[in-house]
Amino acid sequence: MAFITCKRIVKVYRVGDHELVALRGIDFEMEQGEMVAIIGPSGAGKSTLLNLLGGLDTPTAGSLIVGDHNLLDLKGRALANYRLRHVGFLWQKIDRNLFPNRSALRNVTLPMMLAGVPPWKRRKRARELLDAVGILDQAHKRPVQLSGGQQQRVAVAVALANNPALLLADEPTGALDRATAETVMDLIDELRKEYGLTILMATHDLELTRHADRVLTLRDGALGQELGKEEETPQFDTEGRLNLPHAVQKQLTEAPRISVEIRPEGVLLRPEIDEIDDTEAILQDMLPQDAPPKALNGRFRLFRRRKKHERTKAEV
Repeated sequence: MAFITCKRIVKVYRVGDHELVALRGIDFEMEQGEMVAIIGPSGAGKSTLLNLLGGLDTPTAGSLIVGDHNLLDLKGRALANYRLRHVGFLWQKIDRNLFPNRSALRNVTLPMMLAGVPPWKRRKRARELLDAVGILDQAHKRPVQLSGGQQQRVAVAVALANNPALLLADEPTGALDRATAETVMDLIDELRKEYGLTILMATHDLELTRHADRVLTLRDGALGQELGKEEETPQFDTEGRLNLPHAVQKQLTEAPRISVEIRPEGVLLRPEIDEIDDTEAILQDMLPQDAPPKALNGRFRLFRRRKKHERTKAEV
């Protein structure tokens, strides 16, 4: 069985009187030990999906299973325990990864302290993790005394403190220069093999996706074409012509028109098909209804009128 299973995941946020659909029926699976990268523009829903998998938010509709955990069934302490012991988080912003007033060593021991690990065990594991990320000699320095790359190395150690099976990385190298970003990604790749991690990473950087086993594109809350092995990715031949994967060629060939858009994350080729988009209808079926049915409203109004009529007769 798959380690992660998402089925028809919908997430809707209410902003005032409006509803914002962040995810539109997401379906995908991940095997244990796999590394998957999600690429897409800002606002595509990447962070929303990671938050759902990390137990930081709940879906509006759908099914979400990670390992032995059905996340829709977890509440209160069980959900907090899942976040603490089974998931590691790695964020782009350093203030979400580390406490500025704690040393590197004490930052790594904090998750273990919250999990009830004895002091001598958490200090021993913290030193092992700092050694694994190549920064043991900086163990007693605070984040402000470290470089960006060193801070992110400490953040990786913090994420792995309680030996989680799943690592969620949201733009983990977004604040780093190219050389440092590659070094951090090489480190994450090594630790994945050493600790048997399953990693889901959201990124804007197409260069970093080479570390992943698969690449998923996410746009407007919906998953697009999946790219995996090198032979399945677009390639330029010696004459400068672009060779597309067979599945993509089939979709584009059958389309009456093809639109081409230049995006920050790459070039988007989209088939334009003259069909009615039933996405909104599907969402309406899946989303909870705030107002009761009209017929029920009618019965309530009739009931209230009848009660008022009865009170009037009694008064007379």
